[in-house]
Amino acid sequence: MPLTSLIPIGAWLWDKYGATVTDKTAGAVKEGWHKFKWHDAAERYRTKIKKLYGTMQIMGMAKPVPLDNIFTEAYMLDKPTAFGRFDIERLKQLAADPAAPPANAERINGLRLVKEKGNLFILGKPGAGKTTFLKYIALKAAEQLLDKVPVFVSLKLWADSEKELMPFIAERFDICDFPDAQPFVEELLKSGNAIVLFDGLDEVNQESGQRDKQTRAMNNFVEKYDRTQCLITCRLAASDYSFERFTYVEIADFTENQIKTFVGNWFRNQAGEKDEETCKKFLAEFERNDNEGLRDLARSPLLLTLLCLAFNETLTFPQRRVEIYQEALDALLKKWDSSRRIKRDDVYRKLSLGHKENMLARIAAETFEKNEYFIPQAELERYITDYVKNVPPHDTNEATDGETILKAIEAQHGLFVERAREVYSFSHLTFQEYFTAKYIVANATKGTLTNLVKEHCADGRWREMFLLTTSLLPDASQFMKIFRLGVDELLGGDGKLRELLAWADKRSASIQADPWLVRPYYLYIELFYPSRTRALARALDLALGLDLALARALDLDLALDLARALARARELGLNKFVKELAALSLPTDEAAAAEWQEFADKLRILMIKHRDIGHEWNLTGTQEVRLADYLNATRLLQDCLDLAFMPPEEKKAMLNSLYLPPAQAGEGQEA
Repeated sequence: MPLTSLIPIGAWLWDKYGATVTDKTAGAVKEGWHKFKWHDAAERYRTKIKKLYGTMQIMGMAKPVPLDNIFTEAYMLDKPTAFGRFDIERLKQLAADPAAPPANAERINGLRLVKEKGNLFILGKPGAGKTTFLKYIALKAAEQLLDKVPVFVSLKLWADSEKELMPFIAERFDICDFPDAQPFVEELLKSGNAIVLFDGLDEVNQESGQRDKQTRAMNNFVEKYDRTQCLITCRLAASDYSFERFTYVEIADFTENQIKTFVGNWFRNQAGEKDEETCKKFLAEFERNDNEGLRDLARSPLLLTLLCLAFNETLTFPQRRVEIYQEALDALLKKWDSSRRIKRDDVYRKLSLGHKENMLARIAAETFEKNEYFIPQAELERYITDYVKNVPPHDTNEATDGETILKAIEAQHGLFVERAREVYSFSHLTFQEYFTAKYIVANATKGTLTNLVKEHCADGRWREMFLLTTSLLPDASQFMKIFRLGVDELLGGDGKLRELLAWADKRSASIQADPWLVRPYYLYIELFYPSRTRALARALDLALGLDLALARALDLDLALDLARALARARELGLNKFVKELAALSLPTDEAAAAEWQEFADKLRILMIKHRDIGHEWNLTGTQEVRLADYLNATRLLQDCLDLAFMPPEEKKAMLNSLYLPPAQAGEGQEA
């Protein structure tokens, strides 16, 4: 609805405040107030609100976009996460469901909270949408969906103006052409029909004492105009200021539904209409198993925006996830503040960007190695202090206090988050993994690559680390060789396992496909498929070269499998096999387990006799574990090769060596 079509109601009936102002004046000024057109003034102010706060500048986009097009309803936690008192074990339990709100905290619609509560101190991580939310509140008030007159106060602009608060607020009404705006504003505030939106307390520097000064002024303002509702936004770590008349809340991370809504709003065609086709492509790609790290980032509106921008360029996410992670970290460490012309307090001057990243990498590596996702504050401060004291120049008087630097990193970049009182974590597990990989690559000469393979190539928790490390290496050839040797060592020189791999290689020769693609299917079917009878039927498909069985749906009827097997066997001229296979009597679905077992045994004998498949390997428990580790690590190596920067002929040779016994693997690489 156009603002110009609104009929003033409630808080927007400005003439009622004007009457009081007029009564308090005299002479020519009084005459000026009598002739003042209150409706026109209110209309001009609403138009100004729409113009100033009806759009938002998205990092990476040339022009602002309408707020209504992109805004996704914000939700608040009625108790900030850092206020919770949980031990680390309890935090681990809560982290099992990242989409769930913190314990003892309720998610409440932001607009509803503003309507139902009084003064709110709104905390949030960098890029959580604090300013956007205040813009949204200003618009809803201008549209009279919230019966308040909005007054938007950028705390940074106020600090830079060097004015007292009331004159600064009065300037917001200059467009209304009041004879004198301040008396009107004071009456409006006294009436309680305004909502004052103080944005960005963390953006005001502390070093000059400016933030303390503004905090005192706001507290005095709230006390004087106690009927006026006030909202203040601030980053989480910069919130060590007391506002006694306020309820403290925190902007909640996006849920899955909010992410879908945001994406649906974000993708638009040239005409500005929603591009549902691109949205569907984004969400389909987004839900892939290997994009879990991206889903973790997407809970932040800022980082979700970066994902949308990245996807919009090629309609896919980069195969090398490190490109997106680097972009996200670049935004948090540099671009987000600089794009809004914000200069933070430089409380740790001697830490250059490079030193910050190296420090974060060391902390990430040490904590991830110890399986620490939640880090006690004292321990984190110690990590920081131990690093900073070694950074030159060493003769400086600058403080190396771990707590001060920790709070600065949390407030300025949002890379650490206080999950509970005095317990921290990286804001996203993806960042901890990325910085750990960065540390491994940076310290390769100290043996970190070899240690990574030796200690963790069969550990699923480290899977992402291998992929990120491979992507970060400027030349991954040596790492791939180390990895390939490490995979073979998982077999422990076991003769039976080597025999099994040799058998799978021999059988793969009958399939018209790259052997390294076929070998693992034989192994998985032979050993791990849960239904032994059905596994034999699937293996029969492979034995006859019908297709790659595991790539097919696994719920086909067994009778259909046997019928296809007979037909294919006839095509291959396997007359004896056809005759003996046709003689088998397939049990009914109601048959007893013993009858099915007898059928399976007979089928296995035929397959071994004619096609060398269906053997009973009788592996011990230890051998099964070794083989499972070997198969998982080899698959990981295969995935890493997809990302590795290395000569194509080396990559092909290594692929051909996969799932071969160690001696043959060496021969395959040499070839």
